[in-house]
Amino acid sequence: MDFNQLFRDRTKQFSIAIIRSLSPLSHSEDLSVIRKQIIRSSTSVAANYRAVSRVRSDKEKFAKICIVV
Repeated sequence: MDFNQLFRDRTKQFSIAIIRSLSPLSHSEDLSVIRKQIIRSSTSVAANYRAVSRVRSDKEKFAKICIVV
């Protein structure tokens, strides 16, 4: 398995683990805002890394990987 596929799988599994760990928490309004932000942050890593694997140039790859970091 190559590094790109491995990292794509790991970031996806990380996002799923975050969602599963936050799901059982109570549904208060304050906690809901924080929960949504944590989920958005964790899933954006996976989504942005997938975008890195579809780049057309080295400059575009560098720009997208900086977003992931």
